[in-house]
Amino acid sequence: MSVHPFYEARVLDLAPDRWWVTLRVFVVDYDAERRWHAELPDDPGFVLSLLWESADGGGPLGASVTWRELEDDGWLAVNARWFVEGVERLAVRNHPLSDEDWAHIGSAQHDPAENRLVQADYEVRVTDARWLEHLAPGLSWEGGYYPSPTRRLRAEDAPHVPDLTEPEAILAPFTDSDQAVVLAFSDDGRFLAVTSEDGELAVHDTADWSERLRASPPASAGRDIVWVPGQHVITLKEDEYDEVRPWAYDLRSDAETDLPVQPGRVRSRTGRFRVEYGDGRVDFVSGSSSPDRAVRLGDESSGRVRAVAFSADETRMFVALGSEVHVVEPATGEILDVIAVPGDWLNSLAASTDGAYLAVAAQDWNDEWRCTPDIYRVADRELIMRRPAKDRSQPGYSAQALAWSPDGARLAAIVENEIHVFRVGLPDEPPAGLRPSLGDQERSKP
Repeated sequence: MSVHPFYEARVLDLAPDRWWVTLRVFVVDYDAERRWHAELPDDPGFVLSLLWESADGGGPLGASVTWRELEDDGWLAVNARWFVEGVERLAVRNHPLSDEDWAHIGSAQHDPAENRLVQADYEVRVTDARWLEHLAPGLSWEGGYYPSPTRRLRAEDAPHVPDLTEPEAILAPFTDSDQAVVLAFSDDGRFLAVTSEDGELAVHDTADWSERLRASPPASAGRDIVWVPGQHVITLKEDEYDEVRPWAYDLRSDAETDLPVQPGRVRSRTGRFRVEYGDGRVDFVSGSSSPDRAVRLGDESSGRVRAVAFSADETRMFVALGSEVHVVEPATGEILDVIAVPGDWLNSLAASTDGAYLAVAAQDWNDEWRCTPDIYRVADRELIMRRPAKDRSQPGYSAQALAWSPDGARLAAIVENEIHVFRVGLPDEPPAGLRPSLGDQERSKP
């Protein structure tokens, strides 16, 4: 995978019949001047990469995984668990390094003493004895893996994050010349509404993705979608035209309808909180006049807020400003946390119903292979999932808008002029080629 080694690994103990191996891993990549060294991760992706490199492309493990797959953050986040069941860090040495150790590493340069290196011992449990066939006690090798935060997916995350490997559905409601711009689910997740730059509206039934409604509202109707709380009534508006009665359509009666103005561009589940947003701020509104109150996240130089989402219980609001997500308590306006997202700015964001996970669409001009949406675990701000790259010869997958269904079952993304819909919950079973050869045979116990 890489000609530059970051680690050296050694087999300390091995029990193929019990499907475990004990490894000692040394960090061998240092910058003594900056006092930097490669970190010591303990995620399944790290261990899978090490084991694969020890196989040198041969044996069952080498035949089951390619180096391109291991370089794909999205593939590794989803599939490392089919190979590595668990990783336990048993001991860590020389971390942090002392001044004496740094002095030795700086003077020794390419050949520092082993006992001075940052190192750790790991007990690794694999899913199949095949993945250990090529190992032997005392075997040592170098590894070129560089830790990626997308490889920190935990087993408990699997039921709650979208399966980004393949869309459940791909919708193309508009012509190539008419760009989809906004999408929003109804409160029960039954319908997905999408508007275009030319003012067209399409509503799809999520049961079979059939088109439930196609409409051409008047030009003054706007592009922003605000569903009436708890109803299958959709309204369109522009935030600049709050004084104008919005265009509304009732899917129950299949007819346009008159409604009072729906305040705000985004609302919480019950409509308790409704917000507009602009340069470095979020305005809470209850009518068409001036804001009731505002949460200031920056100044005019901070750029515009690009997206806002709420948790279902209305206790948290997530605000995309620049390349950061601000976690806000909407009742008080208190900023609870800030999640930094690599890239130049965020196009959009969406929150899971419980607010435990965020989907973000990031724009990064320096990373043409950037695959979005990315999934973050809010509790520790970790990036845990990225859409696998399907073809490195094509430009990166880039989402312009996101919506997480209120029933928690789906994530929808506007990608160029298509809507890609992903099911929430990773597969419970590995692909056929990665299933353990021993079936349900119980492993021996230590």
